[in-house]
Amino acid sequence: MSNFLLYYFIIAIFIFGCIVFISTRKHLLCTLLSLEFIVLILFILLFFILNFINYEGYFRMFFFNFLCL
Repeated sequence: MSNFLLYYFIIAIFIFGCIVFISTRKHLLCTLLSLEFIVLILFILLFFILNFINYEGYFRMFFFNFLCL
């Protein structure tokens, strides 16, 4: 049951990050920081989901490789 609450909390944080991204058009730095925040939240969400099915090792390897490109 607590895993579902964690997923809902992460999704709520993702939605707040999207709202901040939409509302900050004047300041480029705030826009870029909110994009980075959204990427980190997606990484955490995918990490928890793939950790549940014991597949997180390969995900980390591919995510960090594509992130550096």
